[in-house]
Amino acid sequence: MTSETWRGLQPLRVAPGWVIDMNSLYAVDPSPETMEWLYGSVLVSGHLVRDGLCFDARWEPEGDPEGRYEVDFLVLAGFKRKGVPAGVHTYLGSWSTRSRPELVAVLEEFMFTRKPPADLTPPPPDTAGNN
Repeated sequence: MTSETWRGLQPLRVAPGWVIDMNSLYAVDPSPETMEWLYGSVLVSGHLVRDGLCFDARWEPEGDPEGRYEVDFLVLAGFKRKGVPAGVHTYLGSWSTRSRPELVAVLEEFMFTRKPPADLTPPPPDTAGNN
């Protein structure tokens, strides 16, 4: 990689108050030739400073061109929430797609509306609030 590699990052509109903690999401579509760009436990991650809303996106399974973008939505520990101890992450659910443009649209929508996608897969009952 060269010092110009950053130019290939996927553009992302970030709402006020959000911090992008990790960004290695490149503007390449998944294929056998581009899998090297989709490795990593997190491709893009962000959180809302005032209340700890958070998202983490990755490609699963790593290295598999037939995989999907997987996004976890949660509220980070340390933010006061009714009925939840301050030291506990609250897992809101997950969402997946094979489409990079759809991924970007969902992340931007979440940052601006603070609402996860309607087709979010909820957490299993035994893990809700225990992450």
